[in-house]
Amino acid sequence: MKNMTNGYYAVCLDKQYCDTIRKTATMDVVRSDHITISYKPDTSTKDRLSKLIGKRVNVHINEFRANDNIEAFWVESMFYDSYSLTTNEKELLRVDSGAPHITISHKTGIKPNEAGTMFTNPTRQEKKVGYVEGTFKWIEFKKRK
Repeated sequence: MKNMTNGYYAVCLDKQYCDTIRKTATMDVVRSDHITISYKPDTSTKDRLSKLIGKRVNVHINEFRANDNIEAFWVESMFYDSYSLTTNEKELLRVDSGAPHITISHKTGIKPNEAGTMFTNPTRQEKKVGYVEGTFKWIEFKKRK
């Protein structure tokens, strides 16, 4: 089994949604492709989330937030197919601290994990209602040479 602590779990957006979100980017480095759920998870989190790999996820967006360095869509809610007897969908929540979001773009030299400043102190905040879909995946960090 792969080392499932050297990476992150994310909802990887379908190409059509990535392409649409990329069109809204105004900064140098364009992301627009995923929602982080758990970054470098511990063993307990890994055991729980690994069961969701491959699940389809519906994502509801309710806001756009930005500052001088980074811009993103705020995720209101996420649901995946649970195929239980009582409901077809189950809510997916971010495990780490921080708000679930889709980083649209950021300036060169800014790390994506600096998105927290955008949510606590945005210089631009607009109501934006939207919907995207993706697949729950494990993204392993690439080894540097």
